[in-house]
Amino acid sequence: MKKRLYACLLLAAALLMSFGEMALAASTKEEWDASCNWVISHSATLYSASYNDDVTTDTDLYTFTPIGTIAAGERVSIRSSANGMREIYYWNGGKRSAWVEDSAVRWDGGSSSGSSGSSGSVSTGTNIGGSSGSSSGRRRTTVTDTWEALDLNLIQEEGETQPVTLQVLGTAQCVVYDGKQLLTVPTEDLVWDTEADDDHRLAIIYAPKTGKATLRASASNKAKSIGQCEDGRIVVVLKVGSTYTRILYDGKEGCVLTAALTFTGSVPVGEFSTAELAYKGRTDTSATISVYTAKNAKRKIKQWRVGNEVVVISESGSWSEVEIDGWHGWVKSAYLE
Repeated sequence: MKKRLYACLLLAAALLMSFGEMALAASTKEEWDASCNWVISHSATLYSASYNDDVTTDTDLYTFTPIGTIAAGERVSIRSSANGMREIYYWNGGKRSAWVEDSAVRWDGGSSSGSSGSSGSVSTGTNIGGSSGSSSGRRRTTVTDTWEALDLNLIQEEGETQPVTLQVLGTAQCVVYDGKQLLTVPTEDLVWDTEADDDHRLAIIYAPKTGKATLRASASNKAKSIGQCEDGRIVVVLKVGSTYTRILYDGKEGCVLTAALTFTGSVPVGEFSTAELAYKGRTDTSATISVYTAKNAKRKIKQWRVGNEVVVISESGSWSEVEIDGWHGWVKSAYLE
């Protein structure tokens, strides 16, 4: 299979995406540090990554090429993980992206005011902190950027609510931080202030032609572009408009064309299940599986390594509608275990 080398895209990503996919709109190093809940634990090598288009094998999964170093103590956000590596955003005169080894980063939410949460316990959901090293080999959803702008609360069994910080958004399940630990919780157990009704609280970016939709500072095609929203990403809807809709994309507030959104509410607990990505029935290899924007589509959203857990929302023929790491898409059912 023909490889797509991503090393050449790092410079373009630094220039074109420095104002997109951010936890907060940071314009200084101080603002950046305040928005990040992960820290480099020791001086580490930065890498670029390349991978194959379709299902790949142990021998030709990811190729990591050294491109520099990052000092201990630098604050970063986590974008994804694969093959014992983490894709990070870090600050170097602006937001940059690269890969580091898993051991090079550690959670440190103390600097983020939105991560302090409450000291009370949460009985809803499953703690996933540290679960990736379990004997079963199951790898859970990767923690991504925090959403400081969202006033989010988790409904507890007693009917009370507790402030939490969103880490990974899904229409069925979310990963949140309660000030002590990471929790996987049903999306329907989360509440936040929005002008959208229940059926329009969430949306999926729909950009089948270009793969991206422009995020603007206000509801006008002449307004400043403040980022690009990638096809398949799940977003929070703040206010629905006839032409433009205000959303939170990776915690950044802006307006996107309403036509570039597929609206949805939260998926009830009884209407989804979970599965693991698998290749030939195995979840312990280094193969990766492609997730597509729609069933039978040619445009791919991304690839994930087998063993990663996905939420299965529906099935249609030989395809399954899934969510993983804040993305919504379709995967061939044969690759689910």
